[in-house]
Amino acid sequence: MVAQFFVDSAGSDNSIIITGKDFYHLTTVRRASLGDAIQIIDNNGMQYHATITQIDDGKIVATITEKLHYPDIHVQCTLCAALLKGKKFDLVIQKAVEIGVKQIIPVVTQHTIPDVSGKEDKKVERWQSIASEASKQCLRKEVPAVHNVMPFEDVIRLPKEIGIMAHADPKAINLRNFLKEQVKHNNVMLLIGPEGGFSKKEVEIARQYDWFVLYSGATQLRAETAAIVLPAIILYEWGYE
Repeated sequence: MVAQFFVDSAGSDNSIIITGKDFYHLTTVRRASLGDAIQIIDNNGMQYHATITQIDDGKIVATITEKLHYPDIHVQCTLCAALLKGKKFDLVIQKAVEIGVKQIIPVVTQHTIPDVSGKEDKKVERWQSIASEASKQCLRKEVPAVHNVMPFEDVIRLPKEIGIMAHADPKAINLRNFLKEQVKHNNVMLLIGPEGGFSKKEVEIARQYDWFVLYSGATQLRAETAAIVLPAIILYEWGYE
Protein backbone atom coordinates (compact mmCIF):
# COMPACT_ATOMS: atom_id res chain seq x y z
CA MET A 1 0.00 0.00 0.00
CA VAL A 2 1.28 3.48 -0.90
CA ALA A 3 1.89 5.65 2.17
CA GLN A 4 0.03 8.97 2.39
CA PHE A 5 1.27 12.09 4.17
CA PHE A 6 0.00 15.63 4.79
CA VAL A 7 2.31 18.55 3.94
CA ASP A 8 1.96 22.34 3.90
CA SER A 9 2.61 22.88 0.20
CA ALA A 10 4.92 21.93 -2.64
CA GLY A 11 7.94 24.02 -3.60
CA SER A 12 8.24 25.82 -6.93
CA ASP A 13 10.18 22.83 -8.29
CA ASN A 14 7.37 20.42 -7.30
CA SER A 15 9.41 19.11 -4.40
CA ILE A 16 8.01 18.43 -0.93
CA ILE A 17 9.83 17.98 2.35
CA ILE A 18 8.82 15.50 5.06
CA THR A 19 10.13 15.81 8.62
CA GLY A 20 9.12 14.97 12.19
CA LYS A 21 6.87 11.99 12.92
CA ASP A 22 6.24 11.31 9.23
CA PHE A 23 9.97 11.17 8.58
CA TYR A 24 10.33 8.69 11.44
CA HIS A 25 7.44 6.59 10.15
CA LEU A 26 8.84 6.46 6.62
CA THR A 27 12.40 5.66 7.58
CA THR A 28 11.90 3.46 10.63
CA VAL A 29 8.53 1.76 10.14
CA ARG A 30 8.23 1.60 6.35
CA ARG A 31 11.98 1.43 5.65
CA ALA A 32 11.65 3.93 2.81
CA SER A 33 14.39 4.18 0.23
CA LEU A 34 15.20 6.32 -2.80
CA GLY A 35 12.69 5.85 -5.62
CA ASP A 36 9.81 4.76 -3.37
CA ALA A 37 6.36 6.10 -4.24
CA ILE A 38 4.30 8.01 -1.66
CA GLN A 39 1.05 9.97 -1.77
CA ILE A 40 0.85 13.60 -0.66
CA ILE A 41 -1.98 15.93 0.36
CA ASP A 42 -1.21 19.62 0.70
CA ASN A 43 -2.97 22.23 2.82
CA ASN A 44 -5.34 23.01 -0.08
CA GLY A 45 -6.62 19.44 -0.16
CA MET A 46 -4.82 18.60 -3.41
CA GLN A 47 -3.54 15.03 -3.72
CA TYR A 48 -0.41 13.92 -5.54
CA HIS A 49 1.78 10.94 -6.25
CA ALA A 50 5.43 11.63 -5.45
CA THR A 51 8.76 9.81 -5.57
CA ILE A 52 11.40 9.97 -2.83
CA THR A 53 14.51 11.60 -4.25
CA GLN A 54 16.56 12.38 -1.15
CA ILE A 55 16.89 11.03 2.40
CA ASP A 56 18.99 12.96 4.91
CA ASP A 57 19.19 13.08 8.69
CA GLY A 58 15.72 14.18 9.77
CA LYS A 59 14.44 15.04 6.28
CA ILE A 60 13.00 13.33 3.22
CA VAL A 61 12.63 15.13 -0.10
CA ALA A 62 10.16 13.85 -2.70
CA THR A 63 9.21 15.08 -6.16
CA ILE A 64 5.59 15.25 -7.33
CA THR A 65 4.95 13.04 -10.37
CA GLU A 66 1.16 13.12 -10.78
CA LYS A 67 -1.90 15.02 -9.60
CA LEU A 68 -4.70 12.75 -8.37
CA HIS A 69 -8.47 13.10 -8.69
CA TYR A 70 -10.86 11.31 -6.34
CA PRO A 71 -14.67 11.70 -6.22
CA ASP A 72 -15.94 14.11 -3.58
CA ILE A 73 -18.50 13.20 -0.94
CA HIS A 74 -21.39 15.59 -1.49
CA VAL A 75 -22.81 15.49 2.03
CA GLN A 76 -21.01 16.70 5.14
CA CYS A 77 -21.82 14.29 7.96
CA THR A 78 -21.13 15.30 11.56
CA LEU A 79 -21.08 12.28 13.86
CA CYS A 80 -22.20 13.12 17.39
CA ALA A 81 -21.36 9.96 19.29
CA ALA A 82 -21.80 9.25 23.00
CA LEU A 83 -18.64 8.24 24.85
CA LEU A 84 -18.21 4.48 25.19
CA LYS A 85 -16.41 2.16 27.59
CA GLY A 86 -12.82 1.01 27.08
CA LYS A 87 -11.34 1.56 23.65
CA LYS A 88 -14.63 1.34 21.78
CA PHE A 89 -14.63 5.08 21.13
CA ASP A 90 -11.15 4.83 19.60
CA LEU A 91 -12.59 2.32 17.14
CA VAL A 92 -15.53 4.62 16.37
CA ILE A 93 -13.14 7.49 15.58
CA GLN A 94 -11.00 5.35 13.30
CA LYS A 95 -13.85 3.81 11.33
CA ALA A 96 -15.89 7.01 11.08
CA VAL A 97 -12.89 8.68 9.44
CA GLU A 98 -12.51 5.77 7.01
CA ILE A 99 -16.20 5.96 6.13
CA GLY A 100 -16.00 9.67 5.31
CA VAL A 101 -17.55 11.70 8.15
CA LYS A 102 -16.64 15.38 8.17
CA GLN A 103 -16.23 15.87 11.92
CA ILE A 104 -16.83 14.08 15.20
CA ILE A 105 -18.33 15.42 18.43
CA PRO A 106 -17.93 13.27 21.57
CA VAL A 107 -21.12 13.48 23.64
CA VAL A 108 -22.00 12.91 27.31
CA THR A 109 -25.57 11.65 27.74
CA GLN A 110 -27.65 10.56 30.71
CA HIS A 111 -26.57 6.91 30.32
CA THR A 112 -22.92 7.60 29.42
CA ILE A 113 -20.62 5.50 31.63
CA PRO A 114 -17.05 6.83 31.05
CA ASP A 115 -16.14 9.89 33.11
CA VAL A 116 -13.55 12.03 31.32
CA SER A 117 -13.72 14.97 33.74
CA GLY A 118 -10.27 16.55 33.99
CA LYS A 119 -8.97 14.40 31.14
CA GLU A 120 -10.84 15.93 28.22
CA ASP A 121 -7.82 17.62 26.63
CA LYS A 122 -5.70 14.45 26.62
CA LYS A 123 -8.60 12.38 25.34
CA VAL A 124 -9.35 14.76 22.47
CA GLU A 125 -5.65 14.95 21.60
CA ARG A 126 -5.54 11.14 21.42
CA TRP A 127 -8.70 10.95 19.32
CA GLN A 128 -7.42 13.62 16.94
CA SER A 129 -4.22 11.62 16.53
CA ILE A 130 -6.28 8.51 15.72
CA ALA A 131 -8.26 10.54 13.16
CA SER A 132 -5.03 11.77 11.57
CA GLU A 133 -3.57 8.27 11.26
CA ALA A 134 -6.84 6.90 9.87
CA SER A 135 -6.92 9.71 7.28
CA LYS A 136 -3.46 8.76 6.07
CA GLN A 137 -4.31 5.07 5.87
CA CYS A 138 -7.57 5.51 3.97
CA LEU A 139 -6.29 8.32 1.71
CA ARG A 140 -8.65 11.04 2.93
CA LYS A 141 -8.20 14.53 1.50
CA GLU A 142 -8.40 16.08 4.96
CA VAL A 143 -8.27 15.11 8.60
CA PRO A 144 -11.74 15.28 10.20
CA ALA A 145 -11.83 17.43 13.33
CA VAL A 146 -12.55 15.78 16.67
CA HIS A 147 -14.20 18.46 18.81
CA ASN A 148 -14.22 18.90 22.57
CA VAL A 149 -16.55 16.73 24.61
CA MET A 150 -20.04 18.25 24.80
CA PRO A 151 -23.07 17.51 26.98
CA PHE A 152 -26.20 16.19 25.25
CA GLU A 153 -28.12 19.37 26.04
CA ASP A 154 -25.62 21.50 24.11
CA VAL A 155 -25.32 19.15 21.16
CA ILE A 156 -29.07 18.97 20.66
CA ARG A 157 -29.21 22.77 20.32
CA LEU A 158 -26.44 23.07 17.70
CA PRO A 159 -27.50 24.70 14.42
CA LYS A 160 -28.10 22.10 11.73
CA GLU A 161 -29.58 21.55 8.29
CA ILE A 162 -31.01 18.21 9.38
CA GLY A 163 -30.49 16.22 12.57
CA ILE A 164 -30.97 12.46 12.90
CA MET A 165 -31.09 10.68 16.27
CA ALA A 166 -30.63 6.92 16.07
CA HIS A 167 -32.95 5.28 18.60
CA ALA A 168 -33.74 1.59 19.05
CA ASP A 169 -37.52 1.95 19.00
CA PRO A 170 -39.57 0.14 16.33
CA LYS A 171 -42.16 2.92 16.63
CA ALA A 172 -39.62 5.44 15.37
CA ILE A 173 -39.30 6.24 11.66
CA ASN A 174 -37.44 3.61 9.64
CA LEU A 175 -34.05 4.98 8.53
CA ARG A 176 -34.10 3.24 5.15
CA ASN A 177 -37.48 4.66 4.18
CA PHE A 178 -36.56 8.08 5.53
CA LEU A 179 -33.40 8.37 3.43
CA LYS A 180 -35.18 7.28 0.25
CA GLU A 181 -38.17 9.57 0.74
CA GLN A 182 -36.32 12.70 1.92
CA VAL A 183 -34.70 15.20 -0.38
CA LYS A 184 -30.92 14.85 -0.08
CA HIS A 185 -29.31 17.26 2.37
CA ASN A 186 -25.81 18.72 2.13
CA ASN A 187 -25.18 18.72 5.88
CA VAL A 188 -26.32 16.02 8.28
CA MET A 189 -25.83 15.72 12.04
CA LEU A 190 -26.13 12.13 13.26
CA LEU A 191 -26.53 11.48 16.98
CA ILE A 192 -25.67 8.03 18.38
CA GLY A 193 -26.28 7.05 22.00
CA PRO A 194 -24.20 5.10 24.54
CA GLU A 195 -24.40 1.42 25.53
CA GLY A 196 -27.61 2.05 27.48
CA GLY A 197 -29.22 4.10 24.73
CA PHE A 198 -30.97 7.43 25.09
CA SER A 199 -33.35 8.12 27.94
CA LYS A 200 -37.02 8.80 27.24
CA LYS A 201 -36.47 12.41 28.27
CA GLU A 202 -33.56 12.83 25.82
CA VAL A 203 -35.68 11.52 22.96
CA GLU A 204 -38.43 13.98 23.88
CA ILE A 205 -35.94 16.87 23.96
CA ALA A 206 -34.49 15.86 20.59
CA ARG A 207 -37.93 15.95 19.00
CA GLN A 208 -38.57 19.35 20.55
CA TYR A 209 -35.48 20.65 18.73
CA ASP A 210 -36.61 19.16 15.39
CA TRP A 211 -34.37 16.11 15.33
CA PHE A 212 -35.72 13.13 13.38
CA VAL A 213 -35.76 10.07 15.62
CA LEU A 214 -35.05 7.08 13.39
CA TYR A 215 -34.91 3.31 13.87
CA SER A 216 -32.08 1.53 12.06
CA GLY A 217 -33.81 -1.73 11.15
CA ALA A 218 -34.72 -5.24 12.25
CA THR A 219 -31.86 -5.71 14.73
CA GLN A 220 -30.73 -3.60 17.66
CA LEU A 221 -27.16 -2.52 16.96
CA ARG A 222 -24.53 -2.14 19.65
CA ALA A 223 -23.57 1.49 20.22
CA GLU A 224 -20.16 1.20 18.56
CA THR A 225 -21.68 -0.70 15.61
CA ALA A 226 -24.37 1.93 15.10
CA ALA A 227 -21.75 4.71 15.17
CA ILE A 228 -19.97 2.99 12.28
CA VAL A 229 -22.79 1.50 10.22
CA LEU A 230 -25.29 4.38 10.25
CA PRO A 231 -22.93 7.09 8.92
CA ALA A 232 -21.93 4.66 6.18
CA ILE A 233 -25.58 4.16 5.19
CA ILE A 234 -26.26 7.89 5.13
CA LEU A 235 -23.15 8.65 3.07
CA TYR A 236 -23.93 5.79 0.68
CA GLU A 237 -27.48 7.04 0.10
CA TRP A 238 -26.85 10.78 0.03
CA GLY A 239 -23.12 11.28 -0.39
CA TYR A 240 -22.52 10.50 -4.05
CA GLU A 241 -24.10 11.58 -7.31
